[in-house]
Amino acid sequence: MRKLIVLFCFIGLVSCGAKKIAVKPVLDTIFSPELKKISNTEIGISLASKERGYTYDAIEITKEFEVKADNLFQTIEVGQIFINDYSTKKYNLYRNSSDLIFGVALPKSSDVALIYTNSDNDGIYSTGFSEFGINFVEPDEEIEYIKKRATLKEKEFFKQEFIYNGRVGNALKFIYREYINDYARPAFTQDLQYDLSESEIIGFRGLRIQIINASNTEIEYKVLNYFDK
Repeated sequence: MRKLIVLFCFIGLVSCGAKKIAVKPVLDTIFSPELKKISNTEIGISLASKERGYTYDAIEITKEFEVKADNLFQTIEVGQIFINDYSTKKYNLYRNSSDLIFGVALPKSSDVALIYTNSDNDGIYSTGFSEFGINFVEPDEEIEYIKKRATLKEKEFFKQEFIYNGRVGNALKFIYREYINDYARPAFTQDLQYDLSESEIIGFRGLRIQIINASNTEIEYKVLNYFDK
């Protein structure tokens, strides 16, 4: 895929010295996939999940691009998540937890994404930042993304997932896992097996799944009910 280069430059400088306001996360539960919708997945991939934790509005990158920060080019890959943990009067600021040098800013009046930075170490921006100094710049190419909710995995995080593990004859195999603060709990990992000839509906801990079609590599299904716990 052709890499898109985002240059931090004076052209497109929008604002400086804007005060950041922390956005408070919300304790929430996120379910996946959509209930009673036909879904497909492969062996080793989660069929259904339930996440409980502190959530933020977020964006997920849908087209790869590059940014230059501290004289280094960094590739922002498809699927990377930026959370909205700060805002200003005119912008919502989205940060990638693995990179504190720059972020993505969405104007409250539009969906056209900008790049922001509050660092002057790369020598590109002028000095004289205030305590809350922030610079905004328009990228050379449009940043493509989708909006979603994202859960923090460091604090009061709990996740359940149900993973497809293949088919042998009429037997379907699955793995149930629980996570706390993004760490798998070995004592709460369980292998499960179901006889498809008995019923097309399988279940575990309140989860109910209708099996539509299954092979040893992929499965088609509907989630009828999520985990109760």
